[in-house]
This record gives sequence, structure tokens and C-alpha cells, in this order.
Amino acid sequence: MEGYITLSEREMEYLFRIIDSSTTIFLRHQFFLWAQGEVQSLLPHGLLICMFDEGSGQPISIDRFSRTNISEVTLSELCRPDGGVVFRVMSAWNAGKNRPVLLCPHNASSIAYRQFANDLKREDLERMAAHGMFDANGRTRSLFTFTQIPIALTERHAYFLELLMPHMHMALVRMLFHERHQHGSVVGKTRKLITDRQTEILRHVQMGKSNDEIAQLLNISPLTVKNHIQKILHKLDVSNRAHAVAKAMSLKLTL
Repeated sequence: MEGYITLSEREMEYLFRIIDSSTTIFLRHQFFLWAQGEVQSLLPHGLLICMFDEGSGQPISIDRFSRTNISEVTLSELCRPDGGVVFRVMSAWNAGKNRPVLLCPHNASSIAYRQFANDLKREDLERMAAHGMFDANGRTRSLFTFTQIPIALTERHAYFLELLMPHMHMALVRMLFHERHQHGSVVGKTRKLITDRQTEILRHVQMGKSNDEIAQLLNISPLTVKNHIQKILHKLDVSNRAHAVAKAMSLKLTL
């Protein structure tokens, strides 16, 4: 960041509220309300995608928190490990020495924006801001990608990201730890729980196919497809198809 940034009295109040409320987050709905509530005061956004890498050969955890409608196929494209914009942003973040990444038409001449301009326009994402946390070896531990941002991004927002990251990282870790402590890790059980047929159906859901289309492709009834999807949601401990797709991708079930 260039120059010295001083927070206004109101911004300091916003920051204190964000930090204070972050310490009370243990559940997924609490993280959602926090991200779509207090955090909005410093960085308004419609969609937040959180990536967490435990290392040790574990798959990357991908979670999204959104107050806007986003199709399953759009979400799966954004989070595709082999070229999805979120993974490419993470590469750009690493290449930029782990500094905040700001992608905004306001800075359309920047090299970073030109690399992602087509993605942002195609997916109707408008603007994107990303930052994360890394360990002493420079390995990415978490990355938070904000998009559907309604305002022009400036170095002030990069500074906000620097201030917010430790608290966002710990809130996410606390949420994930609580879920695994209470319900057990899905990672170790998923492959046994999901049948080959359900994995096949998940791949079609990831491609944006409807129940009727999947039924025709697999020569089964739409009701059978619906029943399989309900079982998948239950087994992956998610509430809808979009979350199932994101979780399946993070667990490498549909690659």
C-alpha cells in the first residue's frame, strides 16, 4: 500500500464491532450473519468465498456465504481447481507476496485486472477483493475472496483487508473446528458414504443439469434423481445443491 492510511472515528467503531463480534462465532449461521452484517460496514459485498487449507494432504475446504442468488454451475466454475477464478486469484495473491488483491474496473489498466476482466464480466461479479493468511513457510492457510462489490475499490479497502484477515481467519477456523468436534469430520467419511451413482449425479448437478435432464441422461426417473440428491445433501451435511457442489469439489468427489 502506498502512503499512510488513518481510520476515521466511524471506521474505527466499525472495526471494533467486527473484531468484537468475531470472537462469538462458533456456528455456520453465525459466520454468515457476521459476514453479511458487521463486515459489510467496511467491505460491502454480495458473495464471500472462503478457502481453508489444512495441509497434510487434506483437501482444501471451500465455503461460500452469499446474500444473492448464484447458480450451482456458476459456483462450480468459480471454484474449479483447474482454472476457476478463485484458484487463479489465490495464485495471483501468492505471486504478489501475499498482499491484498483488488480487481476493479476503476483500475482497468492494471495488469491484475486485465488478467481477470473477462472472468468478472462473464460471471457478472463486478469487482473482486481477496486476502488471506499464510504460515511461516509462506504456505497459504486461508483465502477470503469478496465479490459482487457495489463500490470502487481503493487502497483503503486493501488496508481494511489487512486489518480484518487475522479475525476472519480465526472465525473460520473456530467454525470449522466446532463443526468437526460436534459432528465429526466429513472428509474421512465422504467417499464411503457417497455411492458411485450419487457421485455421478453430483457431476451432472455441477454442470448445471436439472433433475429431469439427469434422469434422461441416466435413464432413471426424476423422482429417483430427487431422492438421490436428498441423500447427498444429508450425507454431506449441507442444505442445498449449491453447497453440495462446493463441498463435493473441495473433497475432490466430482473431479
